Amino acid sequence: MLRLEHVGIAVHDASAVRATYADVLKALTYKSEAVDEQGVTTHFLALQNTKIELLEAISEDSPVQRFLDRQGEGVHHLAFEVPDIDAAFARLHEAGFTPLSDEPLDGADQKRIFFLHPKATHGVLIECCSSQPHCPAPKHVDTEHGPVAYYAWGDPERPSLLLLHGAAGSTYTETSLLAPYLEPYLHVVAVDFTGHGASANATPDTPLTADGFADNACSVLDALGCDRAHVFGFSMGGNIALHMAHRHPDRVDRVVSHGGHIDWKAATVDAMMHRLDRADANGTRMDALHGDWAALSSALRTFVEQLPGAALRLRRQMQTVQQPVLVSMADADDLFPLQAALTLHNALPNSRLAILPGRHHALQKHPLPPLAHQIRAFLQVG
Repeated sequence: MLRLEHVGIAVHDASAVRATYADVLKALTYKSEAVDEQGVTTHFLALQNTKIELLEAISEDSPVQRFLDRQGEGVHHLAFEVPDIDAAFARLHEAGFTPLSDEPLDGADQKRIFFLHPKATHGVLIECCSSQPHCPAPKHVDTEHGPVAYYAWGDPERPSLLLLHGAAGSTYTETSLLAPYLEPYLHVVAVDFTGHGASANATPDTPLTADGFADNACSVLDALGCDRAHVFGFSMGGNIALHMAHRHPDRVDRVVSHGGHIDWKAATVDAMMHRLDRADANGTRMDALHGDWAALSSALRTFVEQLPGAALRLRRQMQTVQQPVLVSMADADDLFPLQAALTLHNALPNSRLAILPGRHHALQKHPLPPLAHQIRAFLQVG
C-alpha cells in the first residue's frame, strides 16, 4: 500500500501561509529549498502522518505560477511514496497513464519524482516520489583516539536525536537511511564510531570498547553544544546507546535500541564471526567504506570474542538504566533470535517492546517508514 508522502499547495506568499499554518496546525517549516529547473521554492511542514509542501513560484513561466494565474492558491498535487521510482514510472506508463516527463527527475527533499497528467487521474495532479539516500559531508571532532566523524540533519532548535550504527556499519550504509523520515521532527545527528566510516582508523594501540564508543558519541554532543539527546542505536549501536544511558545518564533522554543483543553465547559469537568472514571476502569494498578494513575487522573480532564473558555485567548494567527505552527487533531476524529482544526488554526497568515484520537483521533491508514512525511515536515527536 502506498503512503501519502505530502500534499502540495500552491501559494502566492509562502511567509504568510507559513504563519497561518503555524497558528492553525502548530506546524513549522523544517526545510525550504529552491528547485530551479521547475521555477519553484518549496517549503516543507511536518505533520504527524504526512507533510505539506508549499510551492512558491520564482519565475513567471513556472508551472506553479501558471497554476496560480489559472486557479489561484490551493491544492496543487498529491504525492505518494513508491519503493522503486523507475519501476513505478514504467508500470504506470505501460498502463496508459501519461507522465509529464520522459523519466523520473530530481525533485526537492532529496527525492526522485514524476507527475501524472491529471486528465487520466480525474483532475488531480499525482506525484510519485522516492527518497534518495542522502548523507551530508561529515564534520569531525578531535578525540584522544583520533577524529570522529558526525553528520547532521534538520533544525538544531528541535530536540536532538543521536543515531548510532552497528558493528562494521557506518552512517552512510545504515543510519543515514532513517534520516529523511526523522529530519522533519528532530535535529538528527549520526556518529561514525572509531574505526568505522569517516572516523579515524582502528589501531592495535586503541582497542574497541563500549566506553570508547560511548565517548565518541559524547564528544559529538559536546562539539554541538548539546547537553542531552535522545539516542537511537542499531545492533551494536543499540547496546552502545544503552551503555551511554548507564554511564552518562545526564546526557541521555530516551533510548531506542533496535536489533540489540546482550545475551552473548558461543553460538551468537560464531554467527557474528561468520558475518565478518563474509565482509573480509569483500575487502576492497570494505576498505572504501572504512579506510582500513583489515584493522577494523581484527579489532571487531577481539571486541566480539569477549562479549560472552561480559554477559552478566551487561545484564547488571541494564538494571541501572532508568530512562524510558524502546526495545525493537525484526520478527525473523537472521542474526539474533527473537528471544534477544525479550531478554533485553526484561533486563530493563523502564522499557517497552515492539516487534516489526522483517526477515533480515541488516537495517538497509528493513521497511524504514514503519520503524521511523515507531521511533517518532516513542520519542513523542511528530
